[in-house]
Amino acid sequence: MGTLANRVRMVSAYYRGEPDGIIWPQEVVVELTNHCNLACIMCPHGAMQRDKGFMDFDLFKSIIDQIKGRAELVYLYGTGESLLHKSFAEYIDYAAAAGLTTMLSTNGIPMTEANAVKLLQSRLDYLVIALDGGTRETYESIRIKGKFDLLLANIRTLLAKRRELGSTVRVQLQMIVMEENAHEIAQFKALFDEDEQRQLDQLRLKPIFKTYANPDGSIRHTRPCYWLWNMMSITWDGRVQLCCMDYDATGLSANMRDQPLSEIWNSAEINGLRRRHKALDYDSMPLCRGCDIPEQGYFNNATILASTLLNAGAVRRIMPAYEKLVLLKDWFSGRHKTA
Repeated sequence: MGTLANRVRMVSAYYRGEPDGIIWPQEVVVELTNHCNLACIMCPHGAMQRDKGFMDFDLFKSIIDQIKGRAELVYLYGTGESLLHKSFAEYIDYAAAAGLTTMLSTNGIPMTEANAVKLLQSRLDYLVIALDGGTRETYESIRIKGKFDLLLANIRTLLAKRRELGSTVRVQLQMIVMEENAHEIAQFKALFDEDEQRQLDQLRLKPIFKTYANPDGSIRHTRPCYWLWNMMSITWDGRVQLCCMDYDATGLSANMRDQPLSEIWNSAEINGLRRRHKALDYDSMPLCRGCDIPEQGYFNNATILASTLLNAGAVRRIMPAYEKLVLLKDWFSGRHKTA
């Protein structure tokens, strides 16, 4: 089954509740490692209880070989910093050789000149660099253990190397907008000069959400979460997560070392969760009950139609504009109210 046919079947299954036959995830999150060098205030890494480690190449190849020609995009990061995996470039290239769109997100602190060159000379499609502030004080109060000046120097080195090497890696600078940094959006945009900004493909302003890590008990759920149909998340040791927010991988019992991916993604366990989501039975799902992602505009008829007509790489390219114009409109209109 080709990727377009899979998209149609996947979206049809979302509206019906569960698949009629085999579906494959459109996007797959593959955690290269859950080790991290920072302790960011919005990240559940500090609460994570599962063992830390690095995905071995045999497991990675098995995952990629199974989704080749079926899934469309692979995220090469999870609850950790992927540049701490010494073989990250080899993993990128293997996924790209399988015809998958590749994306890697980094906090940028381990992005030495050597690592920057590895990224730029790899077959990576999208590189996301997290810079959650326009000043040292704000950034370092959010990205605990981060070093603002070092990060800026690393980004400037990467941009200079991108120009020098003529790299086609799309570089996206990202700020997660929250109460602590929203007042610095203009400063964030002004951190780099015109020449440097020409080497940046996108400045992304990403909304922050309530999740299992920082739940909101007042959420009124009105729709099922699309991720149960379109996005599969896998930890460094092969455990399948309920979603990428399931930081301790407690939501499902499946492991990629024990079962094939198609069997897991179409299992009675996951189809049962899909039925509960369709029934809006969030109270029976602690991991989902306090999460507001389904209610924030990512999963409406228009966005789901777009994910049917467009491949996942195209959706990633247009997502920052949608987030700014739709999901963050209250921040820019002045209507956002602090808690």
